[in-house]
Amino acid sequence: MLVLLIILLFSPFVFVVPESLPYAEWAHYHMVWLHDSHTNQIDIQNMFNDYINHNIRFGIVNIDANWATNFNTFVFDSTKFPTIRNLLDKFREKNIHIVLWMTSMINIDSPNYQYAQEHGYLFNKTIKWWLGQGRLLNYFNAEAVNWWHSQIEQLIDTVGPIHAFKADGTDPYIIEVLDPRVTWERYRTAYYNDTFQILRRLIGPDALIMSRPVDSDLDYSPRDIVFIGWVGDEDGTYNGLKTALRYMLESGRRGYVGFGSDIGGYRTDPKAGILGRTKELFLRWTAIGALSSFMENGGGGEHLPWNFDNETTDIYRSWVNLHYKLVPYLYSEGTKVALGRNGTLMQPCDDIEALFSHSYFLGSNIYVVPVLQDPTPGQTQRLWLPKSTTNQWINYFNTSIIHKSHTFIKEDTSSLYRIPIYIEQNSLIPMYDIEKSYSLNAFKFVLWGKIISDKQQATLFTRDGQQWLLEFNRFQQKLTVHFIQQYDSNEKYEWIWKFCQYVNEQEICSHKWLSLYDKASVQLEFLV
Repeated sequence: MLVLLIILLFSPFVFVVPESLPYAEWAHYHMVWLHDSHTNQIDIQNMFNDYINHNIRFGIVNIDANWATNFNTFVFDSTKFPTIRNLLDKFREKNIHIVLWMTSMINIDSPNYQYAQEHGYLFNKTIKWWLGQGRLLNYFNAEAVNWWHSQIEQLIDTVGPIHAFKADGTDPYIIEVLDPRVTWERYRTAYYNDTFQILRRLIGPDALIMSRPVDSDLDYSPRDIVFIGWVGDEDGTYNGLKTALRYMLESGRRGYVGFGSDIGGYRTDPKAGILGRTKELFLRWTAIGALSSFMENGGGGEHLPWNFDNETTDIYRSWVNLHYKLVPYLYSEGTKVALGRNGTLMQPCDDIEALFSHSYFLGSNIYVVPVLQDPTPGQTQRLWLPKSTTNQWINYFNTSIIHKSHTFIKEDTSSLYRIPIYIEQNSLIPMYDIEKSYSLNAFKFVLWGKIISDKQQATLFTRDGQQWLLEFNRFQQKLTVHFIQQYDSNEKYEWIWKFCQYVNEQEICSHKWLSLYDKASVQLEFLV
């Protein structure tokens, strides 16, 4: 033992692999789901097939309420899902991550209620909630938690790995128990932490939890576990979109890392006809979904783009593709703030000039201004561009348009294909080339705009736990990648990359694809 201690203290060859990264990259993938009135194998399989047939990429399927024999039995209803293991295995074969809805409530008519009640696993108060009458699990009873975990373990043994639970908001009902020892804050912390940690223990660091950060201006989940948060159930109207933005931006202010909202709103708009929301509202919300950390689409009424019209399908697809291109940037920026416990991916612009605009920074280099009205011919929007480190912002959709920072401008908002997006001049942003590699193994390291800085750096985190430094040197006309460290990971990928400059409506890229290895570099002679 003494010899081992001496080796550990003095040997220069001892290398300890850091723990795994705080969260998995799939937190930034596109999630699709159906309202619980369609929670059955046929409808979910049809949705899955339809997204593929319409060439709309997605990486997560959420199976919402009503999948089990009763709420929170953790046993699939075999009538609704006759071959659930086969269904989920096929999803996983296509690298689709599985999310299942749950709460901390057991209804009094549930098959597992009597056992839990007789053993003292539930709080002694029957509560009427939105899906019946039940009692809350007592997370402060170790035997109750072990029993709860045993049901989740049996679920995974039966249907295979589940990557996250969508933990819905039954925690505020603890107030009705009237136990002064158990505050809402104490109960919700136990509920969400346990739901996060049980899947981490069972399937590893790939597991996440889908839960609320801020909803109704109140904190729900602990800040350090929210990477696929959603801000609750909003109306399918522009007021609903404004409410979702308010809660998302407040989540950012309070230090939650990653979250989004139900595209188009969870609830329907009675004035919008049989689809439950207008095409225009759906696509304005789609843009915000794509420019959020977590892009997810589902809820009441119509959410499938092709059931609006072909144009909606094309526009929706284009926003999904934009989102996936930004995934390396989102994951790298999100991982930095998660490691530092000091930030968010969606930071509101709090300049007084931007008041009521709901504008925000997506990471440190992208600025977004939502459009909260239907488009009309010739429509423009007066908007505020905040300060930037280079004092300039580039129009994402037209890199020949450069604006000074800290000023008002007028922007064309007459198209459903676009909303105002700006990239900080001279930003070095890691992106995926989704045309080169559908499996997301090809990077483009993109320098935005004309070269005005002598050096530029960016951090890259990969989904197999690698940390890299990207370094551009203007005088050497070279981009070099430096390996920093390897975090613990069960995965290993082969990565390729190119260097590009996006400037004057051109994409100027190096010719060859290079493998990602330490000190790999590209000499560039075509810089603008």
